[in-house]
Amino acid sequence: MAAPDLETLLDFETNVESAAKTFLQTATGLSASNAFASLDQDNLILPRFSVMFEMGEALDPADVKETGSSELEYRKYSGTLNIQIVTDASIDGTQTSHRSYRAKARSAMLLNADNWTTGDGEGGTILPYYDVNYMRPTGTAFEQDGDLAISTLSYAINVAIRSDAWPT
Repeated sequence: MAAPDLETLLDFETNVESAAKTFLQTATGLSASNAFASLDQDNLILPRFSVMFEMGEALDPADVKETGSSELEYRKYSGTLNIQIVTDASIDGTQTSHRSYRAKARSAMLLNADNWTTGDGEGGTILPYYDVNYMRPTGTAFEQDGDLAISTLSYAINVAIRSDAWPT
């Protein structure tokens, strides 16, 4: 599927974060009002999860831009996806629900889970312009900040622009 324009195609962060929010909502059972991306403006709603994709470097070698083209372009990029689970530690039973949300997010990030290739409900995938061709858990950090219990799950991922995604 071709992107409508170059700006949309090269907005890796918005596209990856939007896809991750979609399949993590399904996995955790949290609603759209409890799911956030890095630039979302919001009030503090608990429990919640937020996702942030940090773009890394382009990966060598450069490839032909699209099928039938002789133009070379960087199509593969590394990055880090952080998933933050936040719950209210002052409420009884939060430890159990926090651990459950964390485990469900990890389950959604398994290599063979319904994640990046999940359908969008319209016959396509939720990540139409890219392929995720590498994903590895890199660690989890936990902190308690006052009444907030916060777990951050980090993943190294590589995304590649599909050869049919370049706008015409």
